[in-house]
Amino acid sequence: MSPRLRLSVALAGLALAAASLSGCGGTGQASAATASTSATSSSTPTETPDTESTETTPATVSPPLPQPVKSVAKVKRDGQPNTPSVSAPGAKFTAPVTYPDGVKVTLTKAEKGIEKGHGAGVMNGREYVRFTVKLTNGSTKAVNLNQVVVTTTYGASAQLAAPVYTDSAGTYDFSGTVKPGASATALYAFAVPVKQLNRVTMVVDFDGLHTSATYSGAVVAK
Repeated sequence: MSPRLRLSVALAGLALAAASLSGCGGTGQASAATASTSATSSSTPTETPDTESTETTPATVSPPLPQPVKSVAKVKRDGQPNTPSVSAPGAKFTAPVTYPDGVKVTLTKAEKGIEKGHGAGVMNGREYVRFTVKLTNGSTKAVNLNQVVVTTTYGASAQLAAPVYTDSAGTYDFSGTVKPGASATALYAFAVPVKQLNRVTMVVDFDGLHTSATYSGAVVAK
């Protein structure tokens, strides 16, 4: 082979090799670009469009479940004795609690009812019992009724009954001062199921001088 022919063959081989290398480099770059795009796509978090909540707020919110009550402590009142000095034994719901100084607390009436309406604090359809409480002051001193606390429990485990202060119940608290020889009346209602009225306890804590008037037993409600 002549020198000129050998040179032509060598140049052709070099050109073919360069073309092959160029093709391989392009394929490698494309693969790297594809891998880079895939990695970027997988590492970028996908945003989820906001959607409106379909939850609705109920018109009536159920209260917490009643808790067993072991005992009811006396309320501490400013300007009144922290320890009562006038005591009286408890009574059935049909009898008064009478103190030796002449003060008497009587449950004059018990009525069954069912809550009606909707809104905060209202449990439409819930059963309750309403008590008419009368305090007669037969003592020689005025009785302050501005901080009366009434607590009611029911059942064998002494479940706490929620107070009912709805328009349909028509309740109102004691207030003011009862002078000697006078009396005052209030209406208190509690969410006690009718089936549980055979075992109820009510504690009327009306001032710091007297022990709480306590009633227990069956409630005969009309």
